[in-house]
Amino acid sequence: MHIVFVSREYVPTFRGGGIASYIKETAIGLVKKGHRVTVICASDDTNEESEYMDDGVSVIRLSGGDFVVSEKEYKSCLRKFRCLYRFYSYRKKILKRLKEIDNIDIVEVAEFGAEAFYLSKLHVPVVIRLHTPTLLDRNNAGMRPFSHKYFYDYWLGLQELKILPQFKYITSCSLSLKEWFKRYVPNLCANIEVVYNPIDVEQWINYDVNYEENTVLYVGTVAEGKGVGDLIEACHILRQEMNIPVTLKIAGKIGAYAMKLKQEVEANKYNWCIFLGNQPREKLKSLYAQSKVSCFPSWWEAMGIVCTEAMLSGNIVVGSSNGGMNEIIEDGKDGYLIKPHDPRGLAICLRMALMENKESVSLKHKRAYNKIKNKFSMDVVLESLEKYYLNVKEQYEKSKSSMG
Repeated sequence: MHIVFVSREYVPTFRGGGIASYIKETAIGLVKKGHRVTVICASDDTNEESEYMDDGVSVIRLSGGDFVVSEKEYKSCLRKFRCLYRFYSYRKKILKRLKEIDNIDIVEVAEFGAEAFYLSKLHVPVVIRLHTPTLLDRNNAGMRPFSHKYFYDYWLGLQELKILPQFKYITSCSLSLKEWFKRYVPNLCANIEVVYNPIDVEQWINYDVNYEENTVLYVGTVAEGKGVGDLIEACHILRQEMNIPVTLKIAGKIGAYAMKLKQEVEANKYNWCIFLGNQPREKLKSLYAQSKVSCFPSWWEAMGIVCTEAMLSGNIVVGSSNGGMNEIIEDGKDGYLIKPHDPRGLAICLRMALMENKESVSLKHKRAYNKIKNKFSMDVVLESLEKYYLNVKEQYEKSKSSMG
């Protein structure tokens, strides 16, 4: 098959998050299985356009994106409004570029960013991949209320949800996210298929676990809804009230919220809390290997590839019970689940994890490895994805022939 992924994010990028990692891993995995894969994504510098090969994947980076990446372009009053005046033109460019590609069997596009805005007009089957919609309120797993301050985000989120009923084929990265869409987008005509984000087990597995005691690692975007502030407070409780000399390392994109946290940490002289910024994959492997515990206390999370990475790396993983992490972690057996918004409860759970001996850590690692290999590994997930794509292609061709 020839599969085309559409997303503004693709590694390497300054905008890269979970979607970028998912597409990179999946695209390369599908190429290894003999498929032809093309990725249409945005260039960080929206004045540039390029095409190149990446481990067998044909990558097309489009210019004219509706955003500004400060590392590539300086901000200005005019550029600030790109999100409005380039919204339609950029999505028309995606449609135009897709029409120029021959022999496409499947197009998969993330719901995030509403980049499928014009793709219902494309005469090939389009699969919408649910990652996390803009209007999902991480605070309560509900719908974000309207805010004048975040007018564009709210409007963009409405576009994401508005176009979904136009499409017949939808996949979700977790059961939790599927349930959210069934609740808040009741007019969906498609059945949502759960296909987990895959992970290359051999790339992340650490056979020789050799961590430092009293170390906690966070990996991911440093945002309020990710519970990073709660994690810092929990580590402060560990040090002040429980006499555990914990060191917290925070690796991930630093924006306005992260800068505010960093200033508070420096003002309080929390020299045990270290902000590392965005880190390449090889560095992440080293950070996981050095850490006894990885913690992801999100208020809500669709799935979290970092969770499976950390589990394979030999860390005891403490994750949020809200969302998709409870589909990965079995509490007490191969990690721990905590309720969000509870720094003291998080501190108690972290203490329990930090106090575990090497035998207990090794046992959890073994259980985690077996679960991930059997449920989330590249081989297992890509087999399910291939079957789904073939089924979609067959259904689409039948519907097309029945219409004449």
